[in-house]
Amino acid sequence: MKVIRREEQQKIRRQTSETLTVFDQKTGEPIGEVLDMSAKGLKLVGKGPIASRRIYYCRMPLKKNIDGCEEVFFDAECRWCKKSDEAGKYNSGFLLRYSSPKDAAIVQKLIFSWMVNRTERLSVR
Repeated sequence: MKVIRREEQQKIRRQTSETLTVFDQKTGEPIGEVLDMSAKGLKLVGKGPIASRRIYYCRMPLKKNIDGCEEVFFDAECRWCKKSDEAGKYNSGFLLRYSSPKDAAIVQKLIFSWMVNRTERLSVR
């Protein structure tokens, strides 16, 4: 059985179990909804194309309070964007950087909660 190293674990993307929208801090406009996320990356789906090689300063309101926080902040560099088959929407991938260790920890807890939720749903079947 292969043991996953810590560096590899951070790259495992988890599908969201809730609808979360990421907003541009500068404009207040939505960038897109989270499809999946890891500690280092994020995939969004949105109505319009996103400029690649650009850094976005983002905030993501949380559905549930995590460690006293109602939202998390991060910088996201768009690495790619392509049109999806879903009714003309666009998927885009981002590399994440956190403004604080607390924001990084909140994202880790959020991703963990998605994993637990998915496991519980699969166990019911």
